[in-house]
Amino acid sequence: MAGEGLPIRTATRVLGISESGYFTWRGRPPSARSTRHLWLTDLIAAIHSASRGTFGYRRIHEELTLRHGVTVSHGTVELLMRRAGLQGRPGVPDRLWVTDAVELATRQGRLLCVIVLDAHARRLMGWSTGSAPAAAVAADALSRAVLRQSVHPGPRPEGRFTTLVFTERAHARGLAPPTGLVADRNDHAVIGAFWARARTELLDHREWHSRLDLTTALSDYFEGIRA
Repeated sequence: MAGEGLPIRTATRVLGISESGYFTWRGRPPSARSTRHLWLTDLIAAIHSASRGTFGYRRIHEELTLRHGVTVSHGTVELLMRRAGLQGRPGVPDRLWVTDAVELATRQGRLLCVIVLDAHARRLMGWSTGSAPAAAVAADALSRAVLRQSVHPGPRPEGRFTTLVFTERAHARGLAPPTGLVADRNDHAVIGAFWARARTELLDHREWHSRLDLTTALSDYFEGIRA
């Protein structure tokens, strides 16, 4: 009431509290919970801005827990977003795909894994593994993504691959040519969150004895999260 312009004496009388009690309350330092909520709100706002305003509380919760290592509930994220006036808006699927490649260690040697993600839906569209040249593995991942695609003509793939074989495969599938670099911070976040989840749920659980062993595990895992 006092914050809305009502005289303090009137406000305290209406609420049935003493003026001294009111000033004692006003003089207290912010609680640890309030301080944490202020910090979380700033971090949530930064993630929301980086997503171009598309992330809702579930996506932001995933970013906080997997990418930033913050322990927080879905409900708290939803509450703080509502208080800050932040709302997610759905992105447009099948407009932009991002690609990434990682080399994963096994006792037999390294295994190359290429993924294709829908940048807005954060959905795994395709993947491929192998020890062949990276462009060939990437082209195979792109072909698998197109088979899963629901809209045609397709999106523009962005990522690490601009070699002739990959570009020709993109053109053959009716896709806009790849630009060669991940577009912005949001696309980096999409890829980073995906691999953080994969490492937490699969890759860091054991030592992999062979490329075939890891390929089989990745295939089962990827099929599971796409189901």
